[in-house]
Amino acid sequence: MEQKRLLIVDDEPDNRDYLRTIFADGYEVHLAADGIEALDKAREVQPHLILLDILMPRMDGLQACLRLRQSPDTAHIPIVFLTSRTEPETETFGLDLGADDYIFKPFNVEVLRARVKKRLGEGVRPSFAGTTTLEDYEVHWERQEAWHGERRIPLTTKEISLLRVFVQNPGRVLSRNVILEKIWAETYITDRTIDSHVKELRKKIPPLVRLLKTVYGAGYLLDI
Repeated sequence: MEQKRLLIVDDEPDNRDYLRTIFADGYEVHLAADGIEALDKAREVQPHLILLDILMPRMDGLQACLRLRQSPDTAHIPIVFLTSRTEPETETFGLDLGADDYIFKPFNVEVLRARVKKRLGEGVRPSFAGTTTLEDYEVHWERQEAWHGERRIPLTTKEISLLRVFVQNPGRVLSRNVILEKIWAETYITDRTIDSHVKELRKKIPPLVRLLKTVYGAGYLLDI
């Protein structure tokens, strides 16, 4: 069985070595010292998950996350921030940029390994396979992307997870609390983060502007 590839991005050599030791058993670990190097390494090795620090020289983790999400080659890769930045606004901003999780330093090693394992499982074993058609767009669940004719639209891990929840519950109003429990159960976020992801889904798959309805004061409903 192929080992999962992790890309660990941290400007502190001791931190990189420590994290490499934590994941050396069972993972193929790659290292980068800043955001610029992370972009190159991500395109080169196509990791299954990126552990990303925020405070780094040349390009910080927030900028790197944005660039990774903007590139079709790396937009699908789960990103977990691992940082000492504990301000709620920084966490919210990072998740809004497309990160899948946010873990504070100092961390418990077993908890960190468990969170990474869960994210890897979420990314490679979706709850259902095949495709779903949304008007003239086709969603490929396992490949984590949508297609419109010959145009490929990559979806982030959180976007595909969110869309899956809606497709699994057609015609049902899903409150923001329900969505939080299903997708962000281990992470504190605000309603704004959910709304931001819905906005991106509607932008990437325009039929959702009509099909994914906002039920004011209640949540969202997929009308298919």
